[in-house]
Amino acid sequence: MTSILAEHQRFLASLDIPPAPENVRRMANLVLANLGHLAEVGTARRARSGRLAPIAVQHLLNTPAQLQQHVPLDGREPLVGRLHELTVGPFRGFMRQETFDLSRDITLVYGANGTGKSSFCEALEAAMLGSISEAKVKRVEHRAYCNNARLRRHVLPVLTSWEGEAAPAAVVPSENTYRFCFIEKNRLDDFARIAARTPGDQRQLIATLFGVDQFSEFVRGFNPTLDENLNLTGLKALTLSGRRAHLAASEQLIKTNPEKLAQSDRDESAVAERIWAGKSFAEVCDWLFGNAQTQGRLPYVQGLLNAPSPQIYDVNQVNLAALLAEAYRIDELLSAAKQQLAARAEDVSYTHLYEAVLQLNDGANSCPACGTDLGNVAQNPFEKAQVGLQQLAELAAIEQKKVQHDQALTSVLHELLVAMSSAIRALVAVSPEELRVANLPLLPPTSAGEWLKPWLDNNQHAWRTLLNLVAAIEKKDAESHLILGQRQSLAQERERLDGYRSEIERCKTIRATSLQAVLDAQNEVAQFEVANHELVAEVATEAQQIAHHKMIKDSYDGFLEALRQYLDGLPALLLQGLGQRARNLYNSFNRDDPPAELLHALWLPLAENGKIEIEFSAEPGVRYDALVILSEGHIKCLGLAILLAKNIDQGCPVVIFDDVVNAIDDEHRNGIWRTFFEDDLLGGKQVILTSHAEEFLHRIQQELGVQRAQLIKVYKFLPREGEHHLRVDADPPTKNYVLLAQASLAAEEKRDALRHSRPAIESLTDRLWTWLGKRGDGRLELKLSGPRANWELNNKCVKLRGALGRMPNPHPAIPAVVAALDDLLGINGGSIEWSYLNGGTHDAQRDNEFDRAAVRRIIDAATALDAGLAQLQQGR
Repeated sequence: MTSILAEHQRFLASLDIPPAPENVRRMANLVLANLGHLAEVGTARRARSGRLAPIAVQHLLNTPAQLQQHVPLDGREPLVGRLHELTVGPFRGFMRQETFDLSRDITLVYGANGTGKSSFCEALEAAMLGSISEAKVKRVEHRAYCNNARLRRHVLPVLTSWEGEAAPAAVVPSENTYRFCFIEKNRLDDFARIAARTPGDQRQLIATLFGVDQFSEFVRGFNPTLDENLNLTGLKALTLSGRRAHLAASEQLIKTNPEKLAQSDRDESAVAERIWAGKSFAEVCDWLFGNAQTQGRLPYVQGLLNAPSPQIYDVNQVNLAALLAEAYRIDELLSAAKQQLAARAEDVSYTHLYEAVLQLNDGANSCPACGTDLGNVAQNPFEKAQVGLQQLAELAAIEQKKVQHDQALTSVLHELLVAMSSAIRALVAVSPEELRVANLPLLPPTSAGEWLKPWLDNNQHAWRTLLNLVAAIEKKDAESHLILGQRQSLAQERERLDGYRSEIERCKTIRATSLQAVLDAQNEVAQFEVANHELVAEVATEAQQIAHHKMIKDSYDGFLEALRQYLDGLPALLLQGLGQRARNLYNSFNRDDPPAELLHALWLPLAENGKIEIEFSAEPGVRYDALVILSEGHIKCLGLAILLAKNIDQGCPVVIFDDVVNAIDDEHRNGIWRTFFEDDLLGGKQVILTSHAEEFLHRIQQELGVQRAQLIKVYKFLPREGEHHLRVDADPPTKNYVLLAQASLAAEEKRDALRHSRPAIESLTDRLWTWLGKRGDGRLELKLSGPRANWELNNKCVKLRGALGRMPNPHPAIPAVVAALDDLLGINGGSIEWSYLNGGTHDAQRDNEFDRAAVRRIIDAATALDAGLAQLQQGR
């Protein structure tokens, strides 16, 4: 939140150049006053606008237009003095109070992971910035993050600074003043990882590097407009406008009503003329629907069609007479067959006999009459029966006809009975009285027996009576057929009349609807002012609210546009003028790379989504996207170069490297520390560097030289041994070999003095040899005592002395270096001291003691050589 607040304050300052409209500045100040409340939410579900709109409605006009806190655009504030002392604890990993002396030009802090270095850096952040970046990343509340986990409380760290003779004073946290003093490992890691992200994510490139990504997210959390949360159209005014529009429609309806009525008259007359020419619409309606005096044609036809359909009995005299005649005919045929069979009665008997004999033929061996074996009879009875049946075939045909005629007679008598029964049932419905008077015989349920005889007695009196009665049924059926024929034409007429009804009803509906609409419109016009009196007053009040809300909308739109323009211009503001310096720093970090891989030019982006472009020394004029072509290690070096260039450009009095070296691969560490401490780019700045790379810090103390190594303050965080508080060694032994040799000599430990002198002279001569190689011919011829032997240190010093003595136009410091080598080589090369130096630091029993004067001379020579080399390296 602190970074958002500070960046928003810088945005407020930008509104003065040129001056923004007053209401835009009021909105900006209002957002500043509610920054925490608004930063909690973003665009999702319009949460940000949902919070801001009511606040703006209530307080915008009461918010001053003048900037509440003026901050210079470059973010600089005067810093008095130098860092003096940090008092921390309990805080984060510190359970008890610790005090750190930060008054030196260089403060080195090292220790293994988990020993408390991060807590130390976070204490500096809290004291100088008022916030901790890691807490913001992890979205942990600042106070909770600062608490010691076991004590569950913390005391804010106290950082003091001092100037001249004045007493140390507490440093006031200021993100504006110290924001570029910190260069953190996490920023470089994030910067390098951005290269692997999508282009949409890479827009956060510069924001991530400079730690303003939270402000970028905050700006993007504003909804495009406040319109949905404001009353800009006026709901009451819209309602009144809608009602006035409806009133205008009603007035127009009243105005056009006479023409509509005239059109209705014309339409009705056209319909009447089409239905019945010469008749009026009213007359046609009376004819079709009827009135109090007469029944309408449509109800009349509908009534006829609704009546039950007449029954068709389908009984007639012809059918009955035909059935009776057929019965007589079949009966005559049956009688004839019977007479023929009677005439041949004997043949019939033989037929039956033969058939009976043949039935006994199956498996018979003897005569069925006498029992004589068939082999002994005069004539086989079965063969005789078969021949006899063949001879009597004609008789069988007559017998078959008799059976057929008998069956046909039974069938026709059944049909006659059914027809007569139907006729009787029809007479019951059509002529019940006549049927009762006729007193006809009863009909049996089946056609068996002599049931027809009573109908034919007395010269067929009953039969003729029935036929006479059936004539009435035939007449009734004829009438029914006529009625059914008329129903079809009535149905067609009803369909036509129903079409007339639809047309007439449509005309009546149009007229009725028009009359009702006019009546409603007349009522609305008459009652409008009374019915809408309150709404008119509300609209007048609402107009003031709309004007207020429109002013808020304009203020928000102007504010958001200015804020986004500021965000878009932030990369250019942060990176302005850093390209050349960042390129030089990058090349210095990568001094051990091939010259072709160093940068010829560097272009930093001027917009948030811009690219970092580079030209290599071997390819001037060919631009590349740095995030695409550089390795991850080189991208980290580039990020470090940009941040350090910003620190230098801002004139920050201190630079704090928070585990930065561990973010860089081993190949670039040499170039980085030499850039920090040898190239004089950080001259005048206090440098605080933390690292868990002990060898890296050892190398720094060794190669900075005796004079500067004595001025370094070193803190070592030690691993904990069961306790929970952090263990800090405030005065660890120096790692500079010359200083170690001097201390050993002062303690009268000559062996240790020589033991430290050996690596001291090795290191000094290596650095001198490197310098020589860059300034002239660095080739030396060294002698070895054997194929696997190491070169002797004495021989190396002799060769270096000779090469330096041959240099044309020597550096002013060369005589001092040569004098130191001469003093060192003035000691007899065969002495036990040189023997020890040449042989290394191996333990061995010696009969003779080391000469203290010789040892001192060696150490003084090493000291002088260190001083001379420091002058050479300063001159470059």
